[in-house]
Amino acid sequence: MLKIAFASDFHFGYGEDALAQAAEALRKAGDEADVVVLAGDLFDSRVPRQEVIHDAIKLLSEHKAKMQEKAVSSGVKVRLLQDGEESVQSVPIIAIYGTHERRTKGLVNVIQILHSAGLVLNVHAATALIEKDGEKVAIQGMGGMPDEFVKRAMDAMDFKPVEGAVNIFVFHQTLKELIPAATECIGAADLPKGFDLYVDGHIHWAQEFTESGKHIILPGSTVITQMKPKEMAPKGYYLYDTASRQLVFKPIRTRPFVYEELTFKEAGSADVEASCRAKLKEIAAAHAGRQPLVRLKLAGTLAKGVSASALDFRGLEAEFADQMQLFIEKEFEGAELKEKIEALRKARGEQASLRDAGVSLLRERLEARASPFAGDEELFSLLAEGEAEAVLKRLLKK
Repeated sequence: MLKIAFASDFHFGYGEDALAQAAEALRKAGDEADVVVLAGDLFDSRVPRQEVIHDAIKLLSEHKAKMQEKAVSSGVKVRLLQDGEESVQSVPIIAIYGTHERRTKGLVNVIQILHSAGLVLNVHAATALIEKDGEKVAIQGMGGMPDEFVKRAMDAMDFKPVEGAVNIFVFHQTLKELIPAATECIGAADLPKGFDLYVDGHIHWAQEFTESGKHIILPGSTVITQMKPKEMAPKGYYLYDTASRQLVFKPIRTRPFVYEELTFKEAGSADVEASCRAKLKEIAAAHAGRQPLVRLKLAGTLAKGVSASALDFRGLEAEFADQMQLFIEKEFEGAELKEKIEALRKARGEQASLRDAGVSLLRERLEARASPFAGDEELFSLLAEGEAEAVLKRLLKK
């Protein structure tokens, strides 16, 4: 039998926890599985800093060596089928790129670099065949891309199960079953037919479900990046036994995350501070020595004459600095919520998401005007990446 581990969304570069918790996931998964599959967004940016790439290479090199030694002793064989050619491989870590790593056609992404360095096996538009004791597993993948192009790209790649194998399809996209408001994204019915298991990255909390006759898992992220209530659930990876078809979620040790909401009614600034301090002392006592991430959301109403913008929590942040990483969010009624959320997003480095939204709006307006540029996928990818010179050259060609 073969055991396959599935993990996703390490987000190397997103603070110190990203590397440490990815290392924990790879260590545990590598000990239990014959092959580890990574479903995209290993890195937090399209062009990571050299220090981030350096740390990732060190980590992947270490675990690749351990898993190679294990594969040799247990008789695991790996082959790659790509562009009609077959090659024997020795890399038991399989990956695709995610939406954070995606770059436009003609530009090399960081997963391709790791593949060329022999640290992972990139299965975007390719098939990895894993064999052990007469059993065969076929893993096919498609890297992350803008939602509006996914269905067309998936149909063009024409993914088909491999006869006589356990077939696994790995991708990195939003699914409408999980986020109904995302109108342009694909649904389970759009996924290629006939695979035994579908593995999706992108969504950061682990889950498993069946839809349109397809068994779908999302390993979730191994690091907290969004600080939403759902991220209080355990982080980890899935372990799949191909003989029994048993699938088990395996949690890893991570920094604790606590999300708390405090609601006030006609409260003064001293009352708000006192309530926050009491709650933070409670959290600190429950997680002593572990420096949890804490998001405190404050809502309700303030006393007349008390402004939400005037509430100053710098004293609380300093008081608990050695005990936790604290984020306080004010959503009192009457506050200029949209502007505050926008400022928070910018402070947390989410400009890329805003830029993608702007590109999407531009695309819609060009389509409305029947512009010849409306369907130019490569042009929009270049815009999203800020490749101004390449955009200009493409415009001049037309």
